[in-house]
Order: sequence, then structure tokens, then C-alpha cells
Amino acid sequence: MLHRRLPVRRPAKALLAATAAIALFATAACSSGGSGSNSSDSGGSQKTIHLALGQDVDTLLPMDSNVGDNIGVLDVVFDGLVRYDPKTTKPYNYVAQSIETTDNKVWTIKIKKDLTFSNGEPVDAASFARSWNYSAYGPNAMANNYYFERIDGYDAMQGETDDDGNVTVKPKAKELSGVKVVDDLTLQVTLTAPFAGFSTMLGYTGFFPAAKACIDDIKACSKKPIGNGPFKIDNWNQGVELTASKRKDYKLPEVPNYDKIDWKEYAGSSSWPDFQAGDLDLGAPPPEQWQQANNDPDLSSRKVTKETADLTYLGFPLYRKNRPWDNIEFRKAISMAIDRQKIIDTVVPSQSVPATSWVAPTIPGGKAGTCEWCKYDPAAAKAALQKAGGWPSGKVLNIYLGKDDTNEAYFKAIGDQLALNLGIKYKLIPSEDFFAERSARKFDGAYRNNWFPDYPLNENFLAPVYSSGDPKNGNTNFGYYDADFEKAIKEGDQAPDIDSAIAKYQEAEHVLAKDFPTIPLDFSNSVTFYSERVDNIVINPFSGATELRQLKYVG
Repeated sequence: MLHRRLPVRRPAKALLAATAAIALFATAACSSGGSGSNSSDSGGSQKTIHLALGQDVDTLLPMDSNVGDNIGVLDVVFDGLVRYDPKTTKPYNYVAQSIETTDNKVWTIKIKKDLTFSNGEPVDAASFARSWNYSAYGPNAMANNYYFERIDGYDAMQGETDDDGNVTVKPKAKELSGVKVVDDLTLQVTLTAPFAGFSTMLGYTGFFPAAKACIDDIKACSKKPIGNGPFKIDNWNQGVELTASKRKDYKLPEVPNYDKIDWKEYAGSSSWPDFQAGDLDLGAPPPEQWQQANNDPDLSSRKVTKETADLTYLGFPLYRKNRPWDNIEFRKAISMAIDRQKIIDTVVPSQSVPATSWVAPTIPGGKAGTCEWCKYDPAAAKAALQKAGGWPSGKVLNIYLGKDDTNEAYFKAIGDQLALNLGIKYKLIPSEDFFAERSARKFDGAYRNNWFPDYPLNENFLAPVYSSGDPKNGNTNFGYYDADFEKAIKEGDQAPDIDSAIAKYQEAEHVLAKDFPTIPLDFSNSVTFYSERVDNIVINPFSGATELRQLKYVG
């Protein structure tokens, strides 16, 4: 039986469309979550907003939530040590009173006093330690496990599993040796190596605290979490509706002016008719109704557009080590044969911008133009394909993606251009098991990928997606490995300050540009239509979601 380390599950991310119609339903770092409306609640004078939620939500446990819709809910149910300024993306202390270090390796975190979870338990140093230890313990198989690999003691908490996920060798430890509760409100964190960006990460969902009652009954907590944020979950009729109400005992300042949130669950972009009917406060039309919505004077007067850091890109099974996937000229040919702007104008007009980099220009360290072969050039594409040895006669290029109408239309347009400009026949293979199949390396063709950052640092577009400590097999999703890339990432991690770190991570992106393992396609624009009952639509710069804490109910 093959044995391996317990899987560190890199974030699959939500199957967000390459359009803002889907990105809009996000809130917070990796988020998704909102569409809504309201007149008044049946309970009387309570102010309620009504939002849309995707039906792919299967847990509300922060340590196991790394897709958009989950995080959108958790952003108002939990508070992190830091939060992020939606205009600048910079982190600022929230639950944390202070976060300090003298060497970027040992960090001391002071927590504000008198904060509580919705069940009355204290939000203290122990609440963060218990959450992080639960996440980092390999057999728990939490989606955010890998976020703790920088902390001392992480490796001892992993163990081994067989191919079916059964634990064959138990971990040596159950707690991170690098996390020490100094006193009730002081946490000391020791990393395996200096990392100047550590404090920048601490607003991400995976670093939220956990009440003791939650750890004692994880199954119950995954359906009705015990949070420390301004709202608490009232009821979740899974697949139908999720409701939350404002806490009366909440002590921190970021509290919306409404009392309740009612999320109704929808498949895909099917919530638009309810928005049009006035039953939702936020919405975005499906592609076929996009022009009609924009031409409607009333609707278009209640619209907010913002470029986001949500990247859609094309990957290849480099792990197969055979042509054409591992031939850079082939990958160049595919990229230059794609007219990104035309596809956007045809399928998702105004909802995306062509990507010319792997890191979003809106993120610290991001810069447009790092991708030399992201320009549309059919003649150069044909020359590159010929240099790669051509495409086998009669062979079909499989293009894998998740189940989503907009994505299927988008990638059909890409396939049509490859057929027109390179003579390559293609077949779209949408699957509800896309992420599992990608992680299991089952693909033998090109495949859709999506990424938006969990924290505002260019490193987050690079290391989690492309780093690997395995020169033979490369990283999980693509099989990519480059020693110069790893070196630049490591030097960035060990830089003395954020500015120096960003410069080193930029060097890592230039290595990607040289190796060209994946093809950037577009960065989404968030396009949000809102009802007359809400105002102050502030867009999250990472995901393009509406910031629910800043949304105002005006009646």
C-alpha cells in the first residue's frame, strides 16, 4: 500500500465564474456570499437584508472553509486578529491589540480584553491556540491545514495516510510547539523561519478563533458555528436558507446598521429573477441578460463596478512529462491564440479585463505586463505550435472545468479560437468533481483554474499555487517545480521587511514568466446591482464581493 503524508489541501477556491456575476456573491478574502433585498421583516421593525448564497456550502467551520460562499457568511459571524482596509488592502489590528516581532520569526500577539463568543466564552489567547491546533492536526483533514506549515511543530502533527485517506501512521504531536499561551491575552508564535508577511495573513478565515464548545462538538459547530463577530447564526436549513441576527453583546466597532441577514440558497446565477422582483438587495445578471440590465436606466443607476484580484487562468498536466504539455512553445501557442478581449466582450462584457500577469496589479507587489506571451498574436501562435512539433492529427484537446454555465460559455469561446487559429479540435469536460479530480492528477488536457488572494501580499498568488518541496513530482495541481522560483520565495520569506519581501516575490513571478507553466486569462470586475433599500456598496478588493459590514440598510 502506498503511504504518504496526510494531505495538506491547498485551497480549491470557490468555483467562481470568470465573471463578476458570480464574484459578486462573495465577501471577504476568499469570499462569496451576497445578494439580497428587504422591505421590512415579518418580526416588526427589524431591518433585514436578503442575500443570495450558492448551494455548494457544506460547512461553516472556519478551519474547514476556503471557498467563497462559506467565507462570505463567516466574515460577519467571526472576527480575526486583523481585518483589511477595502480601499488600500492593508491589514489593521482588530481583535489584536498589537502584533509585534523583532526578528520576523517570533511574534507576540496581544488580544483586546473583554471580548466574547456568542455563547459567552472569552475570546482569548487559548481560543486562537485551540483553533490553530485543530486546523494543523493532520488527521482532522481541515481545508486550511496548510496555512500553519510555517509554524514550529507543524510537521510533527501530520502523520501518513493511504490512498483512501485512512490514517496509517499517527502524528507525533497534537499541538503546535510554536504556539504558546503566555497569559490570558498573550499568544507567542514561533515560525520555522522568518517571514515578514506573517501578520498580513492573520485576517484570513483559517486563523479565526474557536470556542471550547465548538471543539467539543465539531459536527454541530460546522452547521451552527459559535462566532465572535457581530452576527450569530440562527438557523441553517441546508440547501434552502440561512439566517443570522445581530448580537446585542458585541463590543467592537464594525457593526452594520441592520438587524438580520437572510441568505437564500441558489444554484448558479439563478437568483437574478428574485433580484429583479425586489426580493434581493444585491444581484448581477447572467450573461444573456447583461446588456438588457445595463441598458435599463433604473438598474444601471444602481450599479457599482470595481476591478478585483480574482484571476482565471489555464493550467496543464506538466506532471505527465510528455509532449505537448511540458513543451513551453506549445503553451505559448495556446496563450497567443486566445483573443482575451474578444472573449470578454462576447461572453462576459465589462465583467473582466485581460490578464497580463500572475499577480493582480491591485495587490501589493502586483504589476501588469509580466506575461510576455499573453498578447493575442495568431501568427506567432502558429509559429510556436510548429516549433513545438505541431498538434497530432485527429487528436482532441480536452478542456476540464467545473459545472457552471458562464464558465462553459467562456471556455467554449477559448476552444473555438484554438480551433480557428491553430486547427486544434477540443472537447469541454465540465464536472462537479473538478477539484477532486484536479488534486488526484486525473487530467490529460488543459484545465480551468481560479485564484483570488486570502491576504494582501503578492506571495499569496505564488507560493500557495506553485511552490513545491518535491523537485521530482512538482506541485500538486500542475507538477511545476523550479529551483530559482523556490529560492526567490524563500528569500522573500526571510526578508527583513515587507518591502524587501515583495521585491523578492516579484523575482519569483519573473521566474514564472520565464517558465510559463500556466496561462493568465483575466481578472474579474465586480459588477454589483443593488436595490433601493440599501446603500454604501463597498467592494472587497480581493474577491469582488460586497463588504457586508459596510453595507447600509436605508429602508
